[in-house]
Amino acid sequence: MNRCLTPINLALSATIIALLALIASDVASYRLGHLFPRSPARREAQPQAAPLSEDLSIYSPILEKGLFGKATQGKLTPLTPQSPKSSAQPPFAQTDYTLLGTVIGSFRETYALIQKNSSKEERVFRLGDTVFGAGTLASVARESVEILAAGTKVRIATPTAAGGAGTAAPVSTTAQGQAMASQVGSGSYVIDQRALNASLDNIGQTMTDARLLPSIKDGKVEGFRVSEVKPQGIFGTIGIKNGDVLLRINEFPIDSPEKAIQSFASLKGQNRIKLDLVRDGQPATFNYEIR
Repeated sequence: MNRCLTPINLALSATIIALLALIASDVASYRLGHLFPRSPARREAQPQAAPLSEDLSIYSPILEKGLFGKATQGKLTPLTPQSPKSSAQPPFAQTDYTLLGTVIGSFRETYALIQKNSSKEERVFRLGDTVFGAGTLASVARESVEILAAGTKVRIATPTAAGGAGTAAPVSTTAQGQAMASQVGSGSYVIDQRALNASLDNIGQTMTDARLLPSIKDGKVEGFRVSEVKPQGIFGTIGIKNGDVLLRINEFPIDSPEKAIQSFASLKGQNRIKLDLVRDGQPATFNYEIR
């Protein structure tokens, strides 16, 4: 009996010793791995297989034999890849645009009134705006602007500027040579209707008869300060002086270039005009009778 137990005990003892050795080896490897971490082995970049281009022609026998019915039987028509449409903008046509006037202030208060000759559309653009979808208004001077189109700056000048498209005729007098406006009292004037209409039809010339700059009060534009008034221009003829701040026309505030242009355009057909302004720091009102 004892002779049989002895080999069994030896085998069990050897097995236990082997298991303990394996456990000890794993524990030692775990601790050594934390003490001396190994750098991750570089994985060799395996070339990725190029995606198989699916040739639809392999399915042509299915259609030709009509495996899905007579309605689907026929020839396989190969698809021809279409080239993408060009997104390039058409070239900027300089002659299609006319600068009618400018207002120069800070960056956000600098404007240009530009007419598109092909459509006779007049719009006011702020510095940095896109002009009729053709280019960006890059710079504004008194009688010229620069439009950045396709990486090139194109200069457009007013008709009265040197090198412009032409010279507009003055509109401060009537066809008979009479003055456009005459003063009949303090702050009261009579304006010739034909001369006024001619001036409104040529607003580009009108805006060059004086320089209008935004007048800021309490952080907001209250109107436009007038300077460089031409004595024979429309502003000088109706009594406007350098330093005057134009506030309202017929009770309509002109605190933006858009509103100023709307106010001027609305004067056609009017019998009377009321102009509110500030002169030498004091409010004043001018009244004009249109005949």
